[in-house]
Amino acid sequence: MIDETPALRRYEESMRLRHAETLAAAIAADPALAPTATASRTIARFAIDAFSLAREAADPEAAVDEIFRMIEAAWEVACPSGRA
Repeated sequence: MIDETPALRRYEESMRLRHAETLAAAIAADPALAPTATASRTIARFAIDAFSLAREAADPEAAVDEIFRMIEAAWEVACPSGRA
């Protein structure tokens, strides 16, 4: 239904952006995690968008696994000291 309704697609996108900004702020606020603001926003966006990307995949479960492996790798680059 979301995919077929332009208004719902726009709402979903705005909701994902709001949630990603909130998650990025939470990541940035934790002194033990505190990568750069750009890294916080990027990791948050990847995590929030995972559902939408997986929903479009032929095998959603495999897509989530693949996406989160990439998120974990990105987190390691953003926080190489292993603080996370």
